[in-house]
Amino acid sequence: MIVETRKTASGTEYWDAKEKKVLFVPKGQKPNFEMTENPKSMIYGMDLAKGKDKTLINDEFVDTTPYGVNDGETSYQLNEMTIKELRSLAEQQEIKIPKDVTKRDDMAQCIFENWSTDDEE
Repeated sequence: MIVETRKTASGTEYWDAKEKKVLFVPKGQKPNFEMTENPKSMIYGMDLAKGKDKTLINDEFVDTTPYGVNDGETSYQLNEMTIKELRSLAEQQEIKIPKDVTKRDDMAQCIFENWSTDDEE
């Protein structure tokens, strides 16, 4: 199976899955091979992964998913808020942040984990 992988100013690159190599066709020329259009094995209209995204660093999984919450009227991206904004939001939502939690990312995680909406109850 040969599929188009990218177009550049100088031509188009294709991936040959059988030979495991890149094929280059200069701009203005037509490929001398048959290629697969939109192979189902490579293209999906949605993310099929289950669970949170994970990144492995030094043999440890690191959660890189941004913390987002919604109170029914407003959406909040906790990882983009300041410590002052996080404390204010926690107070509004009656979420208690332990005194030993002082880092912004830890506060965001604490709020995210303790967030509740009316539909969850």
